[in-house]
Amino acid sequence: MKKILFSLVIFLILMPVFVFGENRLDVKIGKSFEAGKEVKLSTKGQFKVVSGDFEEINKVDSQNITVIYKDGKIYISSKNFTMENFPSDGSLLISANKDIKVDNFKISYDGGISFRINDNKLDLINNIDLENYLRGILPKEMSPSFPDEALKAQAVASRSFALANINKYIKKGYNLNDTTACQVYKGKTSYDKKTDAAVKATEGEFLTYDGKICDAIFGASSGGYIADSSEVWGGNKSPYLISKEDPYSSYAWDFLLTSKELNKLKLGNIYTIDISEKDSSGRCKKIVITGQNGVKEMTGNEFRNAMGNMSVKSSLFEIINLGDSFQLKGRGFGHGVGLSQYGAVEMAKQKFDYKGILDFYYPGTTIENKDLGNEDK
Repeated sequence: MKKILFSLVIFLILMPVFVFGENRLDVKIGKSFEAGKEVKLSTKGQFKVVSGDFEEINKVDSQNITVIYKDGKIYISSKNFTMENFPSDGSLLISANKDIKVDNFKISYDGGISFRINDNKLDLINNIDLENYLRGILPKEMSPSFPDEALKAQAVASRSFALANINKYIKKGYNLNDTTACQVYKGKTSYDKKTDAAVKATEGEFLTYDGKICDAIFGASSGGYIADSSEVWGGNKSPYLISKEDPYSSYAWDFLLTSKELNKLKLGNIYTIDISEKDSSGRCKKIVITGQNGVKEMTGNEFRNAMGNMSVKSSLFEIINLGDSFQLKGRGFGHGVGLSQYGAVEMAKQKFDYKGILDFYYPGTTIENKDLGNEDK
């Protein structure tokens, strides 16, 4: 069949800004692709090219599309369709009447797919409405097996966090990405009926403090004491991300630091590791390591990252010198700021509803509900 060649020159760069009632997000998905690397898209329906508001521009009449970035241009093609210089600003998207699978990732997505060029690499962007974005987040941030009220609390926290960080990557031409730098998002592939129900039950709900959307940070476990955000990351003190006791989250861990880990410090034989300062939650603020080759001072987070944050699960720990090694005995999993997911589960088991859970972990906040104009595209 004769191929159709389109050459598009786009002069106006459209930046994705979220506005209530215009609820679609641009989320970078997966890795970036080097120039010349093919991206394969497939659908069980039919592809089409649409405008930013999903008005049909061209029918592709195919279930498979290849995308490639080369010579400074984006090309899309199928058996009977070719489009040269596809825009890299989101003004046009690839859509379908069924979900779209990115074969390179083996993940399917609702909504549309557009493209950006950053650092001479091709970024894939999923244009998705907020509520379906949450459906792709929730099962990755909290197990669907958790109690319903905990899942609802997570849904409101995740929605609030997304809205508070909506323009985190605006300079790159999109809103958020799909990693832990924002929230883990795996599209339609991760949808689950239990977490879907939590999203639906809290549709449009988000947290505010003094009229502003809350940056509703969350983590696995506070270890019995919530951390103050300003002590963990610096910056201004938040009135709702404060240090306080948490009787609902009691995750405990221990880890043995042997020469394998200690060699990462590059101090030769390690003689002592001392906690020289703690923050208001009892977390290690400063650690002094004395070794054969000198003395090194690190923050608790720097020490944790150096030793491996899946082994040293938090900075809330004590150190026992065993002579040729050091035993860490700790509590909590993660940074300890905001909502503790394990704590939310325990509160739900104790018959707290999701509003009570959120009130405990984000004191002084208010749940608001706006019609975000959810669209099923």
